[in-house]
Amino acid sequence: MTPQIAIPSGPDLMTYEEFAEHYGYGLRTVKQMVADGDLLLMPRKKDGGAARINMVAFRARLLQQGINCKYVVV
Repeated sequence: MTPQIAIPSGPDLMTYEEFAEHYGYGLRTVKQMVADGDLLLMPRKKDGGAARINMVAFRARLLQQGINCKYVVV
């Protein structure tokens, strides 16, 4: 039997506030995660545009962590 790893679908972009509310983090923590490089931002199309968290990259990272998890036998 081949193990299956499912990553939930959702929006491609989220604001800091949306991410904090959805995942139960404080806004300060989300900003620190971005500063630390744990969350990637979608490039802005214009100067001064609102920053959005790249959820496609976030889900890809979750998938990679799941594949490398010692509890998943591949």
